[in-house]
Amino acid sequence: MRTKKRLFIMVVLLLIVSVSLVAKGAQETDGPKPVKLTFWAGSAYYNSEEAKRPQNEWAITKIVQQFEAENPGITVEVIPIELSSETIAKFKAAAIAKNGPDVIELWTGSYIFPLKDVLLPLNDYIPADDLAKISGWDAVTYNFEPGGDILGYPCGNNYAGLVYNKALVKAAGMDWDKNPPKTTDEFKTALRKIKATGVVPFGFDGSKGRILHYATIYWWVEESGYERLVTNADGRTKYEDDKGFLNLLSFMRSLFEEGLTNVDAATSVDYEAKFSSGQYAVTVGGVNNAMAFEAALGAENFGFLPFPQMSANPKVTASIIGGAGNCVSIGNYTKHPEEAAKFVSYLASKSAFIELTKSVTTFPARTDVTLEELGWSDDPFRMKIYELSKNFAFWVDNSIPANQYDEMKRFFPNVLTGKLTPVEFARQMDKLVKDKE
Repeated sequence: MRTKKRLFIMVVLLLIVSVSLVAKGAQETDGPKPVKLTFWAGSAYYNSEEAKRPQNEWAITKIVQQFEAENPGITVEVIPIELSSETIAKFKAAAIAKNGPDVIELWTGSYIFPLKDVLLPLNDYIPADDLAKISGWDAVTYNFEPGGDILGYPCGNNYAGLVYNKALVKAAGMDWDKNPPKTTDEFKTALRKIKATGVVPFGFDGSKGRILHYATIYWWVEESGYERLVTNADGRTKYEDDKGFLNLLSFMRSLFEEGLTNVDAATSVDYEAKFSSGQYAVTVGGVNNAMAFEAALGAENFGFLPFPQMSANPKVTASIIGGAGNCVSIGNYTKHPEEAAKFVSYLASKSAFIELTKSVTTFPARTDVTLEELGWSDDPFRMKIYELSKNFAFWVDNSIPANQYDEMKRFFPNVLTGKLTPVEFARQMDKLVKDKE
């Protein structure tokens, strides 16, 4: 009898333990599951110098680690990429197959708009504080239309203009700190004086269209305005009749023809090295390569020149070009939209931007970060850019269809060297627009 009673008690105890274990297991199963995000990160999040070091030493790695510490259960794998047309095509193919990254860095404006069908609209995910304190939302809003789908978070702001070697300019009898050229006629006269000293006045790479992207294309939008860029691009008006476009090309052609540029401008690929070594007096540049130029020339010899005015009646009256050229977006196929949105918001936080500026050189895309907080309050170049950035012209290449800008990059060297006249090239652009219809 006792044996049966003991056996009954043991069975009951086993049942109680079993039920308890099952209940505990159910609780563990019902809890939050770990989330892993993949992030394709480009030049807005690491630089070429960092790329030479282990990835765990990069600024973006520290930012991700901090995000993970503040958000237990979420991990982020950072995959470095070189942002290019090929990378974007690869992303689109992966997105269509629904196996692309959760988060990716992209170019803004006309580059991101064609990807609308594979990106997650962020309008319902962006905290009000982000909307209020982050700048550049128009560059990631579909077709630049107020109230449209927001397709990404601005990464940061880059700005460009003309940079110069103060010692070489001074050797030609000029002081651009006190008396900079204010018009393109004055600029050309100044380049002639520099040429007389035996130095290349204005050196740049025309082979990849960087001279257009970084600088002189500003003179087109200055005279023609952004609306004309749009109507040229969609065929309502013609490039051939666009005075600003033709004047830009004619001016650059005249500089080359007069020997005021490097003779290999159409094929050159090393303008940064030559400017840094004192072979060029003036080149194009901005926030992203300023640190390298300053280190090579010395801060006392590195100068920044806002664009001299070309048009007598400008429609755009800025003096630098730039803005939010890059952004981070989320694929609409992600299985973790809430977590991905939380991550991109963190990337755009004040603390993340301050950490990033220790390695990458863009200005934070926030209105609540001061020069003092960035450690730039005693940096003359960044103080100057900070003031000029209050009135800038947005990147032209981000404002027109990518295929049209690619055509400009490809054939600009032919215009520069006289193989194509400005009018012939304008007609070629009009044909490209018509063939796309």
